[in-house]
Amino acid sequence: MSEQDLKPSYQQLEQELLALTYSEKLQHALFKIASISHDDLELQSLYQQVHEITNAVIEANNFFIALLNEEEQHIELVYFVDEKDVDEKDLTGKIIPLEQGLTSYVIKTRIPQLLNQSTIETLIAKGEIKDVLGSGEFTSWIGAPMLSGETLHGVIVAQTYQDSNLYTDNDLKVLNFVANQLASAIESHVNESQRRDAQQRLAEQHRLLEQQNKQLNITIKHLQTTQQELVQKEKMASLGGLVAGIAHEINTPLGICVTGVSHLEEEFNFIKSRYEEQMLSEEDLQDFFTELAQGLAILKSNTIRGAALVKSFKQVAVDQSSNETRNINLKAYIDEILLSLKPKLKRVNHQVIVECPDQITMNINAGALSQILSNLILNSLIHGFDEHDHGRIQIIVRSKKTAINIHYADNGKGLTGEQLSCLFEPFFTTKRGQGGSGLGTHLIYNLVQSLEGKIKVKSEEGKGLAYLISLPYSSGK
Repeated sequence: MSEQDLKPSYQQLEQELLALTYSEKLQHALFKIASISHDDLELQSLYQQVHEITNAVIEANNFFIALLNEEEQHIELVYFVDEKDVDEKDLTGKIIPLEQGLTSYVIKTRIPQLLNQSTIETLIAKGEIKDVLGSGEFTSWIGAPMLSGETLHGVIVAQTYQDSNLYTDNDLKVLNFVANQLASAIESHVNESQRRDAQQRLAEQHRLLEQQNKQLNITIKHLQTTQQELVQKEKMASLGGLVAGIAHEINTPLGICVTGVSHLEEEFNFIKSRYEEQMLSEEDLQDFFTELAQGLAILKSNTIRGAALVKSFKQVAVDQSSNETRNINLKAYIDEILLSLKPKLKRVNHQVIVECPDQITMNINAGALSQILSNLILNSLIHGFDEHDHGRIQIIVRSKKTAINIHYADNGKGLTGEQLSCLFEPFFTTKRGQGGSGLGTHLIYNLVQSLEGKIKVKSEEGKGLAYLISLPYSSGK
């Protein structure tokens, strides 16, 4: 076989070798693009790597990546390299409105485009595009949309100015693959950024909640011991409601204290800065003293109020088992209770009538009984008779076989059905905001329970309030 006969075979072999080399280079490049770790790179570094890998497969010396802002209808050049637009030096970061250019055409169609001067003239003639931004001397132009699902993130464009390096459909497929991979990376980056932002917002909310809760920590520590005692004694159906109630009550004075401290801190910082700048005037100092005096007065009144609430709350869960029982004459003991309340009763025109046999004796926790009757009378004075000048309280004691029945009634303004259903709940009061803590009737209920007794209540609005308390002759509590 002659050398002339072998020549076509050599040419064919050379073409096949070139095709094989290109195929291996393409596979290697596509693998590198797909393998880029998005998490470890900033987007700008990612753009540069994508350009370098793409340029190893197709001629991409003139290359840019633009992100779409659909709401504002513009694109931002986030990566830009072009040998003709050297006067621009660096167009990275430039904002370009969406109009009728080549990039806008790719965005509008959402389809990869392979264009040359001839096809561009045809598109101009059809009104699909209007002009070409930047240098129009390129011989071949390819652009691919960066699509992730239905979301269009932007466009990747490559163009060449050399007749010897015209782009092919295969080159467009490569660029389209690159665009899809980059779209996935951008979406991952956006999702990660949103996740971090959400975590930061959550952390900020958590910090604010911690600041608010910090103000209640002292109160909660005081409540924890009482809370355990209440659980052990099972004196209430819902301990959570009790804790929530006291926390709500104490939150108001504590909140005012927090605001007051914050205001005084601002005033202190102001006067300090004026002093350090040697601009402190007598008027500034007088204003500061005035603000300080007012702030301290607010803090004092509200801390006293908070301390009083904590003290009252502690009474609710006092350990009844630690109190000693003793034998008392009930009639004489009731008289002693009324005597202790004389300073309260002598300032009003209300009447207290007691009907009790002289011979009734009981072995009972006298302190608990004293608290029950004292709270009943005080509740009538404060709540039942607040609109009456001449109220009447009647205490009738009857001896039964196994128990002593104490009937207590007043002719005050009474309660509505809704109020009556909440009467023994902790922190229920008809004097909210007027000094009522709502602990009186709840304390009565718990004390009756501690004495192994029972309590019932009846009332109608405008017709007073009546209790029936049944207590055993002897209480082991």
